[in-house]
Amino acid sequence: AELLAYMYDRSLDLFAPRQPPDPLTLYPGPPGGVDAHASLSGGGETWSDGQLETLPEAPSLTGDFLRFLGGRGIGGPGWRGRELRSLGYVNGDVEGGVPGGVAGGMAEAAPVPQAEPPPAPPPPPPLRPAPAKVAMDLVSPVEANAETSQGQGPAVELRSEFAETAFWYPHLVTGPDGSASFEFTVPDSVTEWNLWVHALTRDLRAGSIEKQVRTVKELLVRPYLPRFFREGDEATLQVVVNDAGEKPFKGSVRFEILDPATGESLAAAFGLPAARATQPFEVKPGGGATLSFPVKAPARIGTVQFRVTAQAGDWSDGELRPVPVLPGRMHLVQSRFATLRDKDRRVLRFPDMAAGDDPTLLHDQLVVTVDGQLFNTVLSALPYLVQYPYECTEQTLNRFLSTGIVSKVFADHPAMAKLGRELAAQRDTPLEPWALDDPNRRMALEETPWLVTARGGDAGELPLIKVLDPEVARAQRDAAIAKLQKEQTSLGAFPWWGGGPPSPYMTLYLLAGLSRAREAGIEVPQDMVVRAWSYMHRHYLDEMVRDMRKEDCCWEMVTLLGYVLSNYEDSAGGGDWTGGVFTKAERKAMLDFSFKHWKQHSPLLKSMLALTLHRADRANDAKLVFDSVMDSAKTTPDDGTFWAPEDRAWLWYNDTIETHAFALRALSELMPSDARRHGLVQWLLLNKKLNHWSSTRGTAEVIYALVAYLEKEGALGNEESVRVKVDGRERLFRFLPDRVGAVVEDSGAATPSAPRTAPGPNAAPRSNQLVIPGPDVDSKTMSEVVVEKETKGFLFASATWHFSTERLPKEARGDLFHVERSYFRRLQEGGKWKLVPLAEGTMLHPGDQLEVHLSIRSRAAAEYVHLRDPRPAGCEPESLRSGWKWEILPVYEEVRDSGANFFFEWLPAGEYTFTHRLRVNLAGTFRVAPAELQSMYAPEFAAYSAGNVVKVAPAQ
Repeated sequence: AELLAYMYDRSLDLFAPRQPPDPLTLYPGPPGGVDAHASLSGGGETWSDGQLETLPEAPSLTGDFLRFLGGRGIGGPGWRGRELRSLGYVNGDVEGGVPGGVAGGMAEAAPVPQAEPPPAPPPPPPLRPAPAKVAMDLVSPVEANAETSQGQGPAVELRSEFAETAFWYPHLVTGPDGSASFEFTVPDSVTEWNLWVHALTRDLRAGSIEKQVRTVKELLVRPYLPRFFREGDEATLQVVVNDAGEKPFKGSVRFEILDPATGESLAAAFGLPAARATQPFEVKPGGGATLSFPVKAPARIGTVQFRVTAQAGDWSDGELRPVPVLPGRMHLVQSRFATLRDKDRRVLRFPDMAAGDDPTLLHDQLVVTVDGQLFNTVLSALPYLVQYPYECTEQTLNRFLSTGIVSKVFADHPAMAKLGRELAAQRDTPLEPWALDDPNRRMALEETPWLVTARGGDAGELPLIKVLDPEVARAQRDAAIAKLQKEQTSLGAFPWWGGGPPSPYMTLYLLAGLSRAREAGIEVPQDMVVRAWSYMHRHYLDEMVRDMRKEDCCWEMVTLLGYVLSNYEDSAGGGDWTGGVFTKAERKAMLDFSFKHWKQHSPLLKSMLALTLHRADRANDAKLVFDSVMDSAKTTPDDGTFWAPEDRAWLWYNDTIETHAFALRALSELMPSDARRHGLVQWLLLNKKLNHWSSTRGTAEVIYALVAYLEKEGALGNEESVRVKVDGRERLFRFLPDRVGAVVEDSGAATPSAPRTAPGPNAAPRSNQLVIPGPDVDSKTMSEVVVEKETKGFLFASATWHFSTERLPKEARGDLFHVERSYFRRLQEGGKWKLVPLAEGTMLHPGDQLEVHLSIRSRAAAEYVHLRDPRPAGCEPESLRSGWKWEILPVYEEVRDSGANFFFEWLPAGEYTFTHRLRVNLAGTFRVAPAELQSMYAPEFAAYSAGNVVKVAPAQ
């Protein structure tokens, strides 16, 4: 027979409760009876809504993987129920992990309700180990871990190994008598353990046994220590002495704080006088005594050891635990951001730097970043668009449209074609990599869940298409249009996927994209367009006219159809692109029907309707419709023109890349002199700086709108220059259309350009940054940064001040981002929970529950945002598992010893509040550093909240 045996701390069941496997499930059961039915019987009704049959699924291929017994979780066999999928188990297989082992995942176990803990831990009752029906020897670990405390008295047993797993033996062979024996060392935890033994014989006889094993000591000392201290924290540490024996104990407890490297006593540094370091105690059988030791963490960073020993005659016990002391000095970031257009001058000010009223403040660095040639950032989205893994008609069209427009730009502007070749040579990832070496970055990317994305994504086994190379872009354009021609059906329609049924919407969407291509000067097959319009006319007559007249519906589709038709007005001559299938009467009927329902349109469709009305010589109606869209837009000097969904929920669908880009196109045609067109461009470019565009439709729409705008403004392919002045220092950044990065002229000397993202973590600062190290930063003269621009186009400038201080900030600071933190005491009154705001200086008590509210605000939509919230040393998190949460927005919460990290893949513009809970467990006064918010895509955008002091009174 073979045995599997393991033992683990029962407290782990709070994370994922276990159920032992039943050996009977290994055997086949008796065959069940088959229901008998008559050959003729009544059948149920079947309803059809006219949809096409579902196409059969295509076969999928997967890589090789190891097959394990399904449902085996931590420590070997044992069902984990609802936790299986979160641990990577799917249908008995393992995804990305190997089962077994007590260190297996426990991230998504179902939460277990916990009772309110008492202010002070009660002494445990006398515990005696129950005899286990297993042949094994329990060896006390303290025999090999006895030390003499300062040479005083007999040896004191010190417990320092607190592993949650006692042992794990997946393969034990029995002897001739059918028994198996082994030896192991029990960890030093005085607790209760789950012991499991599973046996299996060669003739498939099996059995399991579960036992609870307790490790106890007659005299037990329990120090209650925090996970960490911060410099300056004050705490009242409690030590509980328990008597699990049959006679009373009388002795003393010695509380020591030691340097782990030298063994030197640090009690004086922690403010613990010698008279308080040793205290007497008396404890009765089955009872306990609580002693208190006040300490204050000194200005000393590192790990210290707390050694607590209890001596009562010949009986003794002790614990040795390391506790880190974290810095009380906080490293913070303030940032200022500005947008410059054409000839412009902006001053970025830091009032807190100029105040100079903080004697503990030290400068880390001042970083000024300028971003020119912003259209190049839009080009950076092309590799992902072309490398998109799906081959539907929509993606193919957008690939054709984008590569076609870019090819036209390269042909008209040779300097930009040279730039495209240089970008293609440097780029070997589908996504644009983050600036890994940016000095503004506050968190190592290895600590985020976005490491692959930060490095530019995973291209898989397929080679990256160098679409930024002009020749490759031209080839992609030709291949895409050839694929579209091949997929057009005999009716003239286009399917969603090649070989599928005709799709009226996809056909109309393709006609809209081809009309943009025509306007951009890209060659489009006319016969393909004419055949598609023939199909759309038949669909309009047979279905749309019938439905909209009968049900007074379908105005969205009618508006889109009328707009696309207006794109094919043959003002330039050269043939009829619609085949003349739509008569003037039909067009007028469509336009009247759409205008009748214009108030029910989304902002995107309103823009389409306004353009159609304008082209039909109905200027007043067009102005009425489009004014309703633009009147609800916001315009700010640094953010541009945009629609904020947090202000008006019905404008949510306008707050997208595609809708903003289309609004730019509509505004340029309807109101060509309206200055808000510049604001729309500004918002689109800022959005690209803060986000990765994953929508092929949006990317294609932006490229189409921006190229038309830049060509009209004469700002495409021009040199841009900006001058930065700080304390008499002056640096000129020149962005040339044919090279990556900037040429820097400092004190008359020119330095060559550098790539936007330099390789390696130790690379030099990027060519578009001015970095002033901390010793050179002067608070009096560098609190203002002047940025001057004289050339055409948009440019973003930011100044980021890094500093450290021991003074807790009294107010929150931010620019594009803002974060505030509030503490609430959570009380239960009358069966309901009540939140009471925690004012500064309010006294808490051990056992109190705190709810932390983190309110974050963003003026612009951003992706990949990190929020860090430090935790008071005297509090413990109520949620101990990291994982995704779906609250207002999806957020990944990572629980750490000193605080919590929150990662947002998508942060729309607006204000949002997130909560998490803490439990107070130690008395004292604890400093809490501010919560910090930072964009991982553009780390120069950062903010922090005010600091806090949490006070906890000793338990009564």
